[in-house]
Amino acid sequence: MRIVHVLHSHGYGGAENHALLMMTLQRQTGHDVCYAGPLDSWLGRECEAAGIPSEHIPMHGLFDLWSHYKLRALLKRFRADIVHGHLIRGAMYAGRAGHRHRAPVALCTAHATTARTHMQRCAHIIAVSGAVRDGLLKAGYAPDDVSLIYNGVPEAPPSPSAEQRQTLRRALGIPDGAFAVVHVGRFVRDKGQDLLIEAMNSLPADVHLYLVGDPDTDYGRNVLTALSSQPALAARVHSLGFRPDVPQLLPAFDAFALASRREALSIAVIEAFAAGLPVVATDVGGVPEIVRHEDTGLLVPTENATALAGGIHRLQADAPLRAHLVAQGGRLYREQLTAQSMLNHTLALYQRCLTSTR
Repeated sequence: MRIVHVLHSHGYGGAENHALLMMTLQRQTGHDVCYAGPLDSWLGRECEAAGIPSEHIPMHGLFDLWSHYKLRALLKRFRADIVHGHLIRGAMYAGRAGHRHRAPVALCTAHATTARTHMQRCAHIIAVSGAVRDGLLKAGYAPDDVSLIYNGVPEAPPSPSAEQRQTLRRALGIPDGAFAVVHVGRFVRDKGQDLLIEAMNSLPADVHLYLVGDPDTDYGRNVLTALSSQPALAARVHSLGFRPDVPQLLPAFDAFALASRREALSIAVIEAFAAGLPVVATDVGGVPEIVRHEDTGLLVPTENATALAGGIHRLQADAPLRAHLVAQGGRLYREQLTAQSMLNHTLALYQRCLTSTR
């Protein structure tokens, strides 16, 4: 198949990571793939580095006529079978440039529980969680036009030896004997880093928190500025900044914590499962579909730093519980949340849509 992925973004997050992984896997499977979107962006630079053919489509707003024209011309020149939009703007442009009943068939992925609009022109919508799917159905989309395909991530690197893990911990500045909790996510209020930091006030002195993500946002700067006024707490909360090597870093830690106020599914939690980390997460959006309380992880209410602290303390204090959660999280990952599973389901959906057009 010949597939064009459309996404407008200048930042980095779950949708951008998902689209890049999908394009990479589809190329490896033998399909012709192209990215359409702003090339002065993280995703544009990553596509260039990976050798993925790309077309600069700036998409200034939803009704940029020049961008609509450029995308239609690209689809014709590329002889696309599928145009796959991501996020609201990508879905809008893909739906207008593609078709419901003939090639190129327009599909889109809804990456957020708030996704509701501008997807009507697409022949089919992929929801990344049941929570996202339910929101689309409540908004009036037909059940036959929406499919649930969970996000997936590649297999984790081989587990390091005890000596390699200790070397990695020292490189990250993790003190000997510390119970190191990691959080991976953009510094935006929805991700709840402020709640995690507040939770640290109630945890023992040997618990350290490591925040992975670029803090150079208004929210991030405010959170870290407030933290700097509490020297004792700041000594146990560490910002590691943006790291492209998260899967390689995860084995250094003892647990993963998600404090989101809003979340469609959480790729970071899936990466934690793959890496063998026990998880505590807030009960929001699609998270409870994969973090099943006391089975694959611990669920706590959102907006509740005390509950987060309690979940982290349970993980620290209960080694058998940690082992159970790791085993069950790993099992769920292997059965439903691998990158290969995501790819297979997506390609099968493409084929069904193309067959129905014929």
